Amino acid sequence: MLRQTRAPKLIGDFGEGLVTYALIRKGFEVACVDHVGADLIAEKSGNRFAISVKTRLFREGSKESLVFVVEKSHLEKLENFAEQFGMLPIYALTVCLADKRIIQLIMMRVSDLKETLPEVKHGYSLRLSEKSLSELLKNPKFDYSCWKDETIGQYDFADRVS
Repeated sequence: MLRQTRAPKLIGDFGEGLVTYALIRKGFEVACVDHVGADLIAEKSGNRFAISVKTRLFREGSKESLVFVVEKSHLEKLENFAEQFGMLPIYALTVCLADKRIIQLIMMRVSDLKETLPEVKHGYSLRLSEKSLSELLKNPKFDYSCWKDETIGQYDFADRVS
């Protein structure tokens, strides 16, 4: 099988699209900016937000842990961008649990992230296990959206090449 060198970029674009979709459903106007520190700008009721989106794809059997570190340097870039343009910085994390057919979206103000998540060496630790996530989402400052049991067709075009 050929290595898909664009896959991480495409997964990231998917995450930005999903955040855009969720915000539009909530009544926001959204623009893609793809700038250092922010991926999206959103506006609602005269309030403007700079949004940074990170997307992770997890598969069972992977050695990758369900712990995600929100890097301080990344937050600093987002905060600088937001401050320059008079916006509130928002951090969004899209988590695709491929084998469980679940896509989760967690959005939070950077200030709430810093107050709530445990600080680690290079940032803030966000545990994505069911138990940890359930505890975190009891905090109303964390916005959570979830898509379960999405269907992806079984027909594989690569199997029918002739």
